[in-house]
Amino acid sequence: MGNLVQWLFNLPGLRLITKPLTRMLLRLIAIPIFRFLLKYLLRVDVISQELEKDLSQWFRASVLLLFATHNMEEILFQTKWHEQELDVVLFALRLFLAIGCIEGMPDQELFRFIHPGPPKLKSTRFFMACREIRQTWRAWLWGVASVHLSRSSPVFAIVTVFKLGAAGWVCYGLAVTQYLIIGLATSRDKAIDVVTSFDAEVAARRAELMSELQAPAVDDTSSTPQESPSPVN
Repeated sequence: MGNLVQWLFNLPGLRLITKPLTRMLLRLIAIPIFRFLLKYLLRVDVISQELEKDLSQWFRASVLLLFATHNMEEILFQTKWHEQELDVVLFALRLFLAIGCIEGMPDQELFRFIHPGPPKLKSTRFFMACREIRQTWRAWLWGVASVHLSRSSPVFAIVTVFKLGAAGWVCYGLAVTQYLIIGLATSRDKAIDVVTSFDAEVAARRAELMSELQAPAVDDTSSTPQESPSPVN
């Protein structure tokens, strides 16, 4: 469905409208706001091409998700089209569009790879585990938050297709906000560092396993008694 979103925006007639409109809205609204946030909150002076691309993808998917909501259907069509067959067709189309918007949001798989969740506990005892959590509470808090972001964002996006009224708008706001946080919290440079450290850990673990497997073979060879040579007649 992510390809469906890209196909919709790449239609010849629709692209002439959506592409300049998206760029204009990004330059007038989204990018200045995020430059302000990055400069004064995150203290980043220059916006990168990667971030601008993520913002563009997020904005496009957010606009399409808005048209997939039940509230927007009521605003556009009101009570004119309330035949049962047509309601089912519109609901199915809105559901497909919402799924496409979810898959079109930026850096979701990369976010789950970089932020897999809270760190694993090294101790098995309850009090030692509580002490370990207390010492690494920031990592645990962000781990739980990252799991919540990656799992609840598509749920909120799908709920907007069903819910009408304030609940639908709240779910829409939560969905697009959480997807924006996912896009801003994901860095490809950090992903490269994670892959490098993961490869180093795998290589170290492989060497450890090879040494453990070779040790019994050496012991068996040394413990096997050598046969004495038979006398020559």
